[in-house]
Amino acid sequence: MKGLFLHIYILISTPILLAQTPTSSWELGAFGGDSYYLGETNQKHILPFNVAFGPFLRYNYDERLSLKAALTIGQIEGNDANSNNSFNKDRNFSFTSQLIEGSIIGEFNFFSFSALDPNSYKATPYFFIGTAFTNHNPKANFNGIPISTASLQTEGKAFSKNIFVIPLGVGIKTRFNSWGIGLNWGIRKTFTDYMDDISTDYITEASTTSASQASIANTTQYSNVDNIKRGDRYNKDWYVFTGLTIFVNLTPEEVCRK
Repeated sequence: MKGLFLHIYILISTPILLAQTPTSSWELGAFGGDSYYLGETNQKHILPFNVAFGPFLRYNYDERLSLKAALTIGQIEGNDANSNNSFNKDRNFSFTSQLIEGSIIGEFNFFSFSALDPNSYKATPYFFIGTAFTNHNPKANFNGIPISTASLQTEGKAFSKNIFVIPLGVGIKTRFNSWGIGLNWGIRKTFTDYMDDISTDYITEASTTSASQASIANTTQYSNVDNIKRGDRYNKDWYVFTGLTIFVNLTPEEVCRK
């Protein structure tokens, strides 16, 4: 599946990098909206709502193909107390995590769309796929103080806070002369199950090395949960950025191209 995503992305982006057309242009923009994740402690879309934002620079190869570089900052969270599942309620875990994502994304417009072509459509739906690196840092409460779980190894295993992800999604955008607005929904395929610090089994009590590790590793009402299932290791975590964009064309209409 990973190879398929990369193959599609290369097909989209390669022509953009090789040439220029009469409607090639640059756009500068900003994103603002919601960020959330899908994993062990949350299976709901949109909620809980967390603010996400960031700038982007987009190169439009022609009316259909674009390549965008973006920096997006957001936050995700999950809380077993909001679940109706008895297993989650017994686990009784919650976390928050800031996300900092740098991405390169290829976009395909379904209709011709360009600020340099007055005959193109004023609006178009579009599809996008790309690559990104994200820094995440799950934190849980220990005696009322948020503490990073990455160094605690609450399941006895280390995980990286810097991860490779594949963004893909859909959107719609419209333009008003040299500027425009858009709406998009983009899910991120990750290759980790530790965005929420939950994946496998509870660590044995004898293996814990600190009070903070022991407290965060076992948030249940039970004193002994050694090697009992804590999460679902076979389903990786996902996260989503969705919201509005505003952008402005930087390329003069009278620019000369060969």
